[in-house]
Amino acid sequence: MKQEVKRDDRGNKPRREKRKELSLGPLPVAKINAAFEMELAAGDVVFSAGAQVHAERRHPKEFLLCLPYLSGIVTDPLYIGDDHKNPGIELISRVVAADSMVLVAINLDRDEQGRYHVLSFYPVKAEKIESRRQKGFLKVAPNV
Repeated sequence: MKQEVKRDDRGNKPRREKRKELSLGPLPVAKINAAFEMELAAGDVVFSAGAQVHAERRHPKEFLLCLPYLSGIVTDPLYIGDDHKNPGIELISRVVAADSMVLVAINLDRDEQGRYHVLSFYPVKAEKIESRRQKGFLKVAPNV
């Protein structure tokens, strides 16, 4: 049996709402530079429509629950991580609504407008955080 598609008053299929790029605020470069002895330039962080689609496909249950908290995680993380394998940094903070810690992966290659981009985000377990802290890949964000 074929499923019926709902249509509007004109008989057209409803359009899927286009995603918009989200501006999440400034990357906390002073904290990152202090934690990992880097020299990052100041810049805002954006979450492109394509990266949003990627994150939602990979983590559909957590996507809408955690999305409203991304800006706070980016601008004021509890932990900052660098695994030295990827060209990015990880910012982690607690999201009480999701009852978990959430990692936001940021690409450190700035675009032509000087902005940094979110690659993805997802929940991480406390055990993984502790393991990465012991290996030196993850540090408590310094107060700068």
